[in-house]
Amino acid sequence: MKFLLLRCFLLCAIVYSIGVSACSAFLLKGKDNCVVGFNENWKTMPGMIVINKRDVQKRNISWENLTTDNVKYSKEWISKLGSVTFNLLGYDFPCYGVNEKGLFLVELYLEETSKVLNPSQPNMFWAQWIQYQLDNYKSVKEVIDNLNKGPNIDWWPNAAGSHFFLSDAKGNTATIALLDGKYKVLTDKDMPMPLLCNNQYKKDFEIAQKFDFLGGNEKFNFAQQEKWEDRYNRAYYMLKNYKYDQKPVDYAWNILNSIHAGEWQTVIDLKKMNLYFRSDLKKEVKTIDIKKLDFSKNASVKFLDIHTESSGEVNKNFEVLTLNKNNEYVEKGFPIGYDNKEFGTSETFVKLKQNIITFFKNILPN
Repeated sequence: MKFLLLRCFLLCAIVYSIGVSACSAFLLKGKDNCVVGFNENWKTMPGMIVINKRDVQKRNISWENLTTDNVKYSKEWISKLGSVTFNLLGYDFPCYGVNEKGLFLVELYLEETSKVLNPSQPNMFWAQWIQYQLDNYKSVKEVIDNLNKGPNIDWWPNAAGSHFFLSDAKGNTATIALLDGKYKVLTDKDMPMPLLCNNQYKKDFEIAQKFDFLGGNEKFNFAQQEKWEDRYNRAYYMLKNYKYDQKPVDYAWNILNSIHAGEWQTVIDLKKMNLYFRSDLKKEVKTIDIKKLDFSKNASVKFLDIHTESSGEVNKNFEVLTLNKNNEYVEKGFPIGYDNKEFGTSETFVKLKQNIITFFKNILPN
């Protein structure tokens, strides 16, 4: 079986023939609310939630940087914004997250992906590319405006591809796909519903239009869930039928659980800056008040295990992230993300772990 890149969280890399459910992201938008929901559907996996600081010196990391001695850095930046991210692969390598200005970004698997290569820009490992956007930009528009000025997204070998779903605190949304060597961007005016799964947006929308709730001739069966497209149809139906006198966070959870409960589930109120999450191993919903977090330069980088035993608001349960602790997540996360049992004992993985420790030795304490 080919390597399944965890692309929706990288974790959404699932081949059609296996018949496994994959990821879904949406924005539930009303007059006074902008609530995003995300289901990570792949398999049980380790991970941590990271509080990323402002004013941290960063440098681009490509797959070559990670796995060889040929280390060349051609892009450096200082993080302008703090963020909260969900990381399978260790520090600075999130699968998704939100920054302190309310910009949310997540990756979802897309089979048709092709690389976009700008010779004037360096390569950047796909997960760090997500962190780069959260470090630098406040809004969907800023991300889109700087796409072709920024680093190339660098996948790992034998990887499937991805597209991305973005939202911000003003209710703007967009999707970014890499198709035919170019960025293909859809914004609000191109998307009748801010919803993305693992097909190209227009393909899923065209399928949904055959149903009666969108004016089609076919009666919609909410219980139908045999194909990937059924997740999109169920979510679209629920988003379309949302009444804004209801509680948007509760309704977002209803959507996530109705379409297919994820191994990692996240709901974020981008206006109030409250984050809610749970995992398949620890099903009680926990909360993070993003407004109370310390993103300042003098603060420590902190983490919380995705499967934490804590309950309620967990702001005070975060711990200082050390190099050794980070390497524990690298040890567990990369072999799962790579979906290759031999990778965990390979020389490539040994080099990768050494390089990650070197990259972050001046950022994370021992």
